[in-house]
Amino acid sequence: MKTFTIQEVAEHNSEGERSAWIVVNGLVYDVTAFANEHPGGKKILLKEAGKDATAKFKQFHADSVLTQYGPKLQVGKLVSAIAAVAKPQQVQEAILPAKTKFITGDNYLFGDLAAFCEPSWYQDFYSPYYTDSHRKFRAWIRSWVSQNIVPHGEEWEESAQRHGTYAPHSLWLEAGKAGILRMFCGLDCWGKRDLEKEFGAPPLPMGMRPGEIDYFHELILWDELTVPGVQGVIQGLSTGIAFTMSPILNYANKELQKRVVPELLWGRKRIALMITEPHAGSDVANLQATAKLSDDGKFWIVNGEKKWITNGVWADYFLGALRTGGAGMGGISCILVERVPGVTTRHVWTQGSPLAGTSYVAMEDAKVPVGNLMGELHNGFRIFMQNFNHERWVIVTQCCRGSRLVYQEALHYAHRRKTFGKYLIEHPVIRDKFGQMARQIESTQSWLEVITHQFNNMPKDVQPNRLGGVVALAKLQATRTLEFCAREASQIMGGISYTRGGTGGIVERTYREVRGMAIPGGSEEIMSDAGMRQALKASEGLGARLVPSGVKL
Repeated sequence: MKTFTIQEVAEHNSEGERSAWIVVNGLVYDVTAFANEHPGGKKILLKEAGKDATAKFKQFHADSVLTQYGPKLQVGKLVSAIAAVAKPQQVQEAILPAKTKFITGDNYLFGDLAAFCEPSWYQDFYSPYYTDSHRKFRAWIRSWVSQNIVPHGEEWEESAQRHGTYAPHSLWLEAGKAGILRMFCGLDCWGKRDLEKEFGAPPLPMGMRPGEIDYFHELILWDELTVPGVQGVIQGLSTGIAFTMSPILNYANKELQKRVVPELLWGRKRIALMITEPHAGSDVANLQATAKLSDDGKFWIVNGEKKWITNGVWADYFLGALRTGGAGMGGISCILVERVPGVTTRHVWTQGSPLAGTSYVAMEDAKVPVGNLMGELHNGFRIFMQNFNHERWVIVTQCCRGSRLVYQEALHYAHRRKTFGKYLIEHPVIRDKFGQMARQIESTQSWLEVITHQFNNMPKDVQPNRLGGVVALAKLQATRTLEFCAREASQIMGGISYTRGGTGGIVERTYREVRGMAIPGGSEEIMSDAGMRQALKASEGLGARLVPSGVKL
């Protein structure tokens, strides 16, 4: 990369023939063409042409703005900045109190070192859960996200909001090739089963083999994918496959598995979970869409409507909860509906990002092969219930990082913004807000890690009943924490977080999309009630004696 002196930069101090360059954090950017796109107007930007604009930039922008626009505009580095670069450990020793001892080395300190901006094990806290394998994977996935999502995420989001477009299918192909689509799907996709040999699936990340990965690796995956703050991209990429692959691998017949599994894991085709209907959401037992056998017994004839189906806009397959029998839970079957004649979708605009591909699905006499039934007839409710713990755990993980992300945005803003002659962070009332956010974030993270440890160690046949109530309550805790932190971050940042895009864009978007976490996977009220009912039943199974006994829950 080219290097420039500050004198050379100063020559590029005007619009037109001579061009306009600025310096931010020691890097040189050519902003001549970008000036007309600058949200604050070109005059504000061109005032800094030929100068080191770091101080002015930090007053109004987070460093994430450079991540988004910088690669396209950067032309070189400032010579003086290169000479002044110090190793991370030297910098830490220079700014930390002399008596403070930190664990040093690339494997321990990672990411943003400001208090509570990263999980505690990123910031040198000892943890019983994480190993060098987790640390290496953390670095690998952050690099992948930086290359494949960060440069385009905001652009995709803006285009989706304005023009109703979606992220390109190439993103699925890249994620498939990298083994990330496999990582979304839980133990069945990265556990002891060798899907490469069985189905020709893509290899796992970093050359890892089945059995080397655990749920903490998957936790890191979801956590790091949430870091860029473009949740719609992640929901679009992951939701369908994450919540459908386990039922397919456990209940589909071999012929169907061989036809569908490799296509999905490579990202060549896409899938959506199809449960909710216009008149039945959390009340799954009252679903009305039907599947009836054709006269020749070769097909299911599917009729009905489904709504709020994430990823449904582009899905090639729909894993559907369909009524094949009488009323109630015992009449529901799990059937893989393919996009055949009679299956149509249309986009549903929500508070959340259009990039999630939320859709209305209409099925009119759609013919689905009879072999697409998962497991036993009328036993679909149990199949879907078995997957709820994983689905809700994923939501907890994303909410935890989302809460941390808005906290991080507000914290750095509070160190740049002055009111009444003081930086925001100097006001006790503002520090109290950060303290309230931090205690909830760290509590939620700790509960998440305890649950993840159970996923790794508790017998699988015990987990649905033993952990069902715990995971449901953890989801409630996580979504309430996300809503609280988004609100408090918005209060701290004020009008700038009421504006789409720019410095407050992540906080604005997160606040707007909170319901997209709180409602799917079971609404908060359902989680609270069901969580206590299941937890109490589990405690009775352990031998707890609650008086009076035999209370109906």
